Amino acid sequence: MDRVRLFPMELPRAVNISGNNNVRGRLSFVKRLALCCIVLAGLGLLYVPAYHSAREPIELGDTASIGSSGITRYVESFEQLEGWSFNTSRNLHSYISSNNNTTILSPDELCASSPYLVIIICSAIGNHNSRNAIRNTWGSDEYLNKFNLTVKIAFLLGQNDNDTLNNAVVDENDEYGDIIQATFHDTYNNLTLKSVMMLKWVTKYCSHATYLMKTDDDMYINVDNLLLSLSSRTSNNGVLLGSLICNAHPISDPKNKWYTPKYMFSEKTYPNYLSGTGYVMSLDVADKLYKSALSTPLLHLEDVYITGLCAKKSNIRPINHPGFSYVQRKFDTCVLRNTITNHRVNSSMMYAIWNKIRDTKISCPKLDDKKKQVLNRQRRNIGYYMSNRRTITNRCA
Repeated sequence: MDRVRLFPMELPRAVNISGNNNVRGRLSFVKRLALCCIVLAGLGLLYVPAYHSAREPIELGDTASIGSSGITRYVESFEQLEGWSFNTSRNLHSYISSNNNTTILSPDELCASSPYLVIIICSAIGNHNSRNAIRNTWGSDEYLNKFNLTVKIAFLLGQNDNDTLNNAVVDENDEYGDIIQATFHDTYNNLTLKSVMMLKWVTKYCSHATYLMKTDDDMYINVDNLLLSLSSRTSNNGVLLGSLICNAHPISDPKNKWYTPKYMFSEKTYPNYLSGTGYVMSLDVADKLYKSALSTPLLHLEDVYITGLCAKKSNIRPINHPGFSYVQRKFDTCVLRNTITNHRVNSSMMYAIWNKIRDTKISCPKLDDKKKQVLNRQRRNIGYYMSNRRTITNRCA
């Protein structure tokens, strides 16, 4: 067998291997360094406009350009409130027109006799049955005329897109002459506009009245007890009383009826306020609240706005009265006779309560003041405007 001859292989010099590796290593390092510099330069270009943009206020839901880089951003941290988006003016002057007459229907002669108490009932256009139930029960002329003190009522409405309903309101006012209708769209989120319209109308046409009560058309008002409470006061000035709500938190759930986005109210708690189901004020307070409202950004929750924000701005303290409540009372004659307001009363219940209170066959034991307060406070504070529905303490700071 032939032997295979092994020839020595000529290997490259060690210096050449090292030199090539060094060259390649240097080239790789330079490329990485250059790439890092490009990335850092790009980040730097983005950082400067982003920094300055972050220092500027951003309106929620707005689309804004960042510098000259052409990059845009969209901020939508909160769901906007129907009818009151972040860029909708909340200046009351834009809606109330304080120097102009904005009423369509107005019973201007309602306060010609300088009444002691004017009760303005906020009602929806379609709630004809509720208004008639009040006219036939606690708001009837026969009932109100029995008092030594003059009491007048009127219903406050806005406008509707349905012309048939609007025309029906005109016909209703022709019959009863007790409707105030103003030029705003009548929706739940416009209740603040409705209440400020009330203050505007009353301060213009009823400035010589002693007291104003705001309530709703699902409320039964025991006028006897209300007049008894008001007439026993030592002063007719500086009065703002009702069912006091304390330490209530804004609701952040957009699906909730009382949802309040941060751009409407950014504080952690509302100021102490009175339930909008029914509250009473003296006319000097009505004038102060109206003037404060014209310089206070609107909040759609009318009771928080009127008796909380505007009252606080006017240095007026809302006071709790145990006769007022925003819950449905127990359907008991003796309970109903010792209260001032009863909530969640439909038109049929209005007549039932009316008949029950006037039933002379039922006698109730006389209660001292302490027992009356306990009776009237039952289930009064149940977490109004609170997302967790916890009981609100009546001990307000």
